[in-house]
Amino acid sequence: MILHLGERVFWGAPEVIYLEGTISKLDEANQTALVRIDRATPHSAHLIGSDVPFAANGLSPLKGKSPPGVTSKRNAQRQPPLQMNDDEKIRSAAAVAVHQQYGYTLPPDQESAVIDQVVITLNTDPTLRKRIIASMDEILNREFE
Repeated sequence: MILHLGERVFWGAPEVIYLEGTISKLDEANQTALVRIDRATPHSAHLIGSDVPFAANGLSPLKGKSPPGVTSKRNAQRQPPLQMNDDEKIRSAAAVAVHQQYGYTLPPDQESAVIDQVVITLNTDPTLRKRIIASMDEILNREFE
């Protein structure tokens, strides 16, 4: 386990679901981490202030600032799962891939063009498209305590 107590980490991607916080407890035997959530996508803002357990290998250390589109304001109302049609799921997955590769530094026109190219590539492989949609469904319907 390469994570450390007190380290800032995140799970997910702001284009879908994103949770960010500080590790408050590590369990090396089970390879888990308890994270105190202090930033999230607005749809997951009901989790701000909560301690959420994660598999350690699902977390990434936060480098730099939080990505755009996240909030530190808690929403007391739990939201129903985010609804996206299959094309929106593919576009979100493409945006995640582009942001993982380039961060959030590309000019908007260039970012959109690169995302469009990735969408075209994903849509040309029916097996990959199905896998991405199934994975997105699992992510969007993930239940947090």
